[in-house]
Amino acid sequence: MSPVSSSQGRSWRARVLSVVATLRQQVHAWSQARRAVELPTPTGPFTVGRSAVDLVDLARPEPFAPQPGRGRELSAWLWYPAVPEPDAGPGAYLPGAWWRSAPFWGFRAKRVRAHAVPEARVAGVGAPHPVLVFSPAGFPPPFYTALFEELASHGYVVAAVSHTYEMLPVSVFADGRVRWFRPASVGGALQVSHAPYADDVRSRAEVVEVKAEDLRNVVDRLARLGVESGRFSGALDLERLGVLGHSMGGNAAAEHCARDARCRAVAILDGGLWTAVARSGVARPVLEVFGEHPEYVQPCGESVRRGMFNSEEYCRADQRHVVRGWQRVFREGRPGYSLQIHGAGHASFTDCAMLPLRGWSPARMALGTIDGRRMLRVLAECLRAFFDRHVKDLPAPLLDDPARVFPEVESAPPEVLFAVRPGEAPPGQLSP
Repeated sequence: MSPVSSSQGRSWRARVLSVVATLRQQVHAWSQARRAVELPTPTGPFTVGRSAVDLVDLARPEPFAPQPGRGRELSAWLWYPAVPEPDAGPGAYLPGAWWRSAPFWGFRAKRVRAHAVPEARVAGVGAPHPVLVFSPAGFPPPFYTALFEELASHGYVVAAVSHTYEMLPVSVFADGRVRWFRPASVGGALQVSHAPYADDVRSRAEVVEVKAEDLRNVVDRLARLGVESGRFSGALDLERLGVLGHSMGGNAAAEHCARDARCRAVAILDGGLWTAVARSGVARPVLEVFGEHPEYVQPCGESVRRGMFNSEEYCRADQRHVVRGWQRVFREGRPGYSLQIHGAGHASFTDCAMLPLRGWSPARMALGTIDGRRMLRVLAECLRAFFDRHVKDLPAPLLDDPARVFPEVESAPPEVLFAVRPGEAPPGQLSP
């Protein structure tokens, strides 16, 4: 055989092997998308219930509706310690019209099994229960089900706010109404910006202010639920209130906690800070939990080359603003804790790494390398230690040295975790 024909043969075999590898990947993705997935069983002593409540603040105009002027309407989804009826079973992972979120994120909702029992009776043991109010950003509240079920099984009531018009692709009320996503509700945070950096800070701060007011509305509504007749009468202890949030929801949680004396502690999960707390901090116990962010540790030229920013000038402004805000909140916390979970991407703080996602799911763009179930265990234990100590007033030795139990966790000030390392481009995902 001539050298030319030998080369052609190798090229042909390489093409065949490439096609076979691609087919195998497609078959694997197809099988993953069709398999049933049960979320991790909660480890606490309580069975978990789930309910929802709608509310409206007529004094606040709806800022994102196609026709402004209507009152701001919200829904809050509650996970709580429960005593269900003997024949009661878990509800759907995405109840009601929330199923519409699944095709957008690339999975079939019916293939996911959760553990919470809809409308179950609230457990009397330990009541009234401490309350944690949660603000998401883009991801619907049910996409944090595994974390909320875990916290609720250990005696917390978790109230997750559905910020209307912000959930991707749809917000769903307890009464079944839906509101489709509107881009103004995220302040341009889902794409690489070409606006001046100061304009982006301003637009995102405006969004966070709306979210922080949503949290105030929900806390006020929970306070009324706790004294009104009904399922939650006498069950909610607003004297033991913690607030947490993911992404821009973390900023909303911090802003709310700085303003509301009822908040005893706040946890910020992988979220930038755009409002006044970035300059003043929060004079309460604060926990910041980060994933990996190459855009804050690699040179700006590399970040621009990888499409994370439109210019090095914008990149440097973002690095200064975001990292300084994190550092300020850490320093002003009373006390402040700062943790990074290595291998975590922005979407790792949700259920997404445990869901049967198709290969084209947008969530895959923001998932890190850490296994989803391991991420849940690390995050849930760190959050529970923080709120146990600062909301329940219980001992929580894990909080003092989490790396002793979880080697994925690094405890250090944000300015250390996100010091620019020239010439280095570490793994991780860009957060929206």
